[in-house]
Amino acid sequence: MEDSDGSVAGCSDSEFEYEDNGDLDINSDGDQVDEEMVIEPPEVRKAPYLVMNRSELAERQKKCLSEAADLLQVSQEESFVLLREHGWDIARLQEAWFEDDKKVRVRCGLVCTGSTPSASSSSSMSVQGNCPICMSANGQLIPLACGHGFCRECWTGYLHSQVDEGKSSVATRCPQHKCITAVPSTFFFDFCDVERQQKYQDWCLKTYVDENSSVKWCTNPVGCQFAVEYPGIDSIEIRCNCLFNWCWACGEESHKPASCGTVNKWNIKNSAESENISWIRANTKQCPKCHKPIEKNQGCNHMVCSKAGGCGHEFCWLCLGEWSSHGTSTGGYYQCNIYDKQSKEGKHDDEEKSRKEARHALDKYMFYFERFMDHDKGMKLTVTQEQHIEGKVQTLHDKHGFQIMELQFLYDALRQVRTCRRVLKWTYVYGYYLEDSAEKNLFEHLQRDLERHTDCLHEMLEKDFEQIYFNDESVTASGCPTSKFMEFRTHATNFTNVTQKFLVRILNDIGSDTGLGEKKTSRAATF
Repeated sequence: MEDSDGSVAGCSDSEFEYEDNGDLDINSDGDQVDEEMVIEPPEVRKAPYLVMNRSELAERQKKCLSEAADLLQVSQEESFVLLREHGWDIARLQEAWFEDDKKVRVRCGLVCTGSTPSASSSSSMSVQGNCPICMSANGQLIPLACGHGFCRECWTGYLHSQVDEGKSSVATRCPQHKCITAVPSTFFFDFCDVERQQKYQDWCLKTYVDENSSVKWCTNPVGCQFAVEYPGIDSIEIRCNCLFNWCWACGEESHKPASCGTVNKWNIKNSAESENISWIRANTKQCPKCHKPIEKNQGCNHMVCSKAGGCGHEFCWLCLGEWSSHGTSTGGYYQCNIYDKQSKEGKHDDEEKSRKEARHALDKYMFYFERFMDHDKGMKLTVTQEQHIEGKVQTLHDKHGFQIMELQFLYDALRQVRTCRRVLKWTYVYGYYLEDSAEKNLFEHLQRDLERHTDCLHEMLEKDFEQIYFNDESVTASGCPTSKFMEFRTHATNFTNVTQKFLVRILNDIGSDTGLGEKKTSRAATF
């Protein structure tokens, strides 16, 4: 909203100015930002994790295989089987191997007297005999290291069926009954067609992520091909190259300051039938005869249970007695003397108390849920707005000669809004489960501060920038940026930093591990 003088409503008394706050050290002239105020953007900081695309992931897997093969003096084939069985944890494999390598070999399906055959030797090592599967007497049998051999046609059919079954193909064992010898990867490339060879390669790469506790796929709900490697044990937030932020511990969208357990409870609450039951308890009464829930949203106290889904019974909404016993003497259609008498006797106290508690709980839930969804929509809106800003930045560059770096402040401000919307969204989940106390009052104060500054910054980008953008005289004059545009850039940059300070404050003061007031600087390390 804008006031009649053109200023941002609720943000300042003059155009582009923001409200001063005694808790923050902000220059009143707005021309320069204190060094203390400039906060390094989270994406610039050194991340303790590594984001990889599929080719980088394959190289990482190859390096891991080589390290294990060199350490244990085994082949690449055996290295793959051993690492997969030990969750791609070299330290865990090393400990088990040097404790009893023969036991590890047997458990992993590797023979103790040599390596599994390679693809190039599978044909040359063929022997004559009857195939145990097709019973062909003229075929050449290609054996595994265990000595069980099968003809080429049976190997092809068996391995094709294994690949078609899915990721379990990477753990394929010998077709012989009760034999646990692992089938080497080279057999798949020797006997499978090109399409299934590619599928098998994909399964091998996928198992490196799915069975590795240090590597996870990005959990972006719209899909993402990036994977993240994080060797630490602390729960951190991941910023993927697809720009999606997610929690390493639970895989959900980044949800500070709410804990993973709180987020899980919230998601269950939103999806479960419990909220329908709460609404029914708060807004309906049961028919005294068939006990079907009935809602009264208008009209008199004369209720008729619908014959379509009920029994057709007529009763009074207040006392639940039969309507035939009601009339002018009991108060007519809009009053019930019977109910008033019963209430004085306390007969409806428990029922009314239960209904009021249910209605209060439902109202509380709707309050927090609506604000949760408002910030979620605002966060998603910034993705579309960033695309619009890209077009406007290009226009300012082509038409007015601005350097792209001069307009970087627009991206910084919008991404700050997006981050704040995400954090605010989850503060309402945090607040929903927070008990009424002085601690909650402080939390709500911090929440209001961040919400107010985020709204003002968002409005600045939506309205104030639009006014300048569509007015050429406000952008440049004689080929140089106008003072009005430079003033807008300065205030947008300052306000972005101020908003970030409020964001850091709320993340430092509240969180899932410590209470309010127990500041923890590392809490704002990634958001």
